[in-house]
Amino acid sequence: MKDILLFMSDQHSPLFSGWGSELVDTPNLMRLRSEGTSFEAAYTSCPLCVPARMSMLSGLLPGKTGIFTNNDTLSSQIPCFTHALTAAGYETVLIGRMHFIGPDQRHGFTKRLAFDMTPTGWNRPVEQLKKERGDFVRTFGEPWCTDVVGGGESPVLHYDDQIVETALEYLRQEHEKPQFILVGTYGPHFPYVAPEELYLKYLDKAGIPNFFHNIPHYMQDFDLLKNHCNQEVDENTVKGVYAAYCGMIERMDSQIGQVRDAFLSYTQKKQNGHIFGYLSDHGDQAGERRIFGKQTFFEKSVKIPMIFEGTGLKAGKKVLSPVSIMDLGPTLCELAGTAFCEEADGKSLKNLLTEEESEDFERVIISQFIDTHKDKNQYGIMIRYRECKYISYHGQERFDLLFDLKNDPDETVNIIESFPKLREWFIKIAEHNGNPEEIELEQFRRTRNLNWFRYYEKATGWEETERWADNPPSARGELKITANHRIKSN
Repeated sequence: MKDILLFMSDQHSPLFSGWGSELVDTPNLMRLRSEGTSFEAAYTSCPLCVPARMSMLSGLLPGKTGIFTNNDTLSSQIPCFTHALTAAGYETVLIGRMHFIGPDQRHGFTKRLAFDMTPTGWNRPVEQLKKERGDFVRTFGEPWCTDVVGGGESPVLHYDDQIVETALEYLRQEHEKPQFILVGTYGPHFPYVAPEELYLKYLDKAGIPNFFHNIPHYMQDFDLLKNHCNQEVDENTVKGVYAAYCGMIERMDSQIGQVRDAFLSYTQKKQNGHIFGYLSDHGDQAGERRIFGKQTFFEKSVKIPMIFEGTGLKAGKKVLSPVSIMDLGPTLCELAGTAFCEEADGKSLKNLLTEEESEDFERVIISQFIDTHKDKNQYGIMIRYRECKYISYHGQERFDLLFDLKNDPDETVNIIESFPKLREWFIKIAEHNGNPEEIELEQFRRTRNLNWFRYYEKATGWEETERWADNPPSARGELKITANHRIKSN
């Protein structure tokens, strides 16, 4: 049985890479692409951390898991592909981040060797986080992610160092069972802070993102999307965001190289064959359209990297047909000689990885999200078919979007009015993949339930025993190079 290692970052758009539209030095990922198979049109099932990750593990769309926020989690009775691998004889090892919430911090992983950086309970320990993170405490989320931008130390950089070192130490050891190891780092998720040298390197290359000064015409009256635009950020700050984001990606690439080399050394000793994969949960707009982070269906937010290399896998292959993050479980299970749930929305990509199988350009890829505007939940769906991408939000159908990604990769022009029959076809696909009213009602119920869980957790004295809390005092906001520092230490 082949050993499998998956390196999973957080918030890495493949458009920021050695092969993307925003060039970043990623030699290890470039080597992985040349020695393996890269899926050039891979998409997340939701442009938000927890919904995407729970969807990835279960193989189910967020509309079926019911998870659309970062304050939610899978039922322990929903099988994950990690359960299937465990049943097949694998040791399933989580090293680092997966963003589990609540008592079940495993969901099919038999071991956890390093804790998560995010709070693991229903309640957020705000005062403790302030002590640990200092000026960074709010910059892990929107819209405050641009409040501290620059070069120096950050909690994310220190956390990822620990995760990588834990992985390297584990790979130095001998293990009897076949291994499925998931190494989960937090970068290049904001705070937007990179090591000084890398920050300065990319600051020299930083420009102004697309539509930073003039958002596209189709957003002018679309308040739901305009609500994500940060109107306060100046050019100096957005250049700093670019420099920090690119710097973190190059640093992450180096870590991928370290882990991969150690994994290959480990598997060569066992001589059982190997699979090494890399992906992220979603991307980052990094200032394009004045949007920072994810939570939109634009390419830099919803597109993800997905690359596999290993024994029996094609080398140098580039798959152009769209695929989904939900394909991960079925693919790894079939490569491991077992199977995942038939009802999964994802499908195995094994034949594309191992054979000269024709790509499925007729496949429809779905991503879902619940946006909140004026205290109202509004369900949204993205549908990718061939080179077309359709976006629609419940109650906002007059603002439906259609892009031709082949001729307009920057999503500049909305062509929805020119293709009424195609629009009708997309509407039918959307209707088949979820009832907006039911999904929004379920989200209302889950928000209500969350408050009960929080009260119960407080009453029973929940202790966070699996959250990383080792951020040093030197990484609490005193940057050596500053593009923006809106928060001042007391």
